Amino acid sequence: MAAGDEVSSEVLEEGCYHLSRLGLSYRRIASHFEITPSQAKSLAASYSARLKSGEVAEGDFDGAFWSSVKKEAEGDMKMTVVSDKGVHHVWKSELQKLDGPSLMAVYEASKDFLGSDPNQKFLDYPAPKGFDPLALDREVRKAVGVIGELLEGKWRGPGGRRAGASAHT
Repeated sequence: MAAGDEVSSEVLEEGCYHLSRLGLSYRRIASHFEITPSQAKSLAASYSARLKSGEVAEGDFDGAFWSSVKKEAEGDMKMTVVSDKGVHHVWKSELQKLDGPSLMAVYEASKDFLGSDPNQKFLDYPAPKGFDPLALDREVRKAVGVIGELLEGKWRGPGGRRAGASAHT
């Protein structure tokens, strides 16, 4: 963390608690929060005790938030894509689970969105709530690049060859 990026002890406690419950080791949690593993364990225990005493209450948002933090810590990324049903926020890991034709449909819809008239976009596709429409093209363009890489991976076999290609081609 940079100078001035101090995290409050309450947030550290909550983060250590939830991330440990999501399966991250105290060593990994400590690395992300720039504390020691023993501090991470102590903070998680402190938050657990506060929950048991009723001093704090666990909400649905808390678990979802820390789950997102965990995904990002593991290298997953949230992206904005376009499908025939509109604009969506998805995790890269969710896109990786799609079969080739489904992934190609999302790729093509996103590419078509980028090539369309900027004024027409929001007549055809409603903008997601709370999203800056000026940033939408940038986000979809980033997703198109990632989807292109995923598609390439789906059609590459072992050793980097195209699936179905012989070793002599």
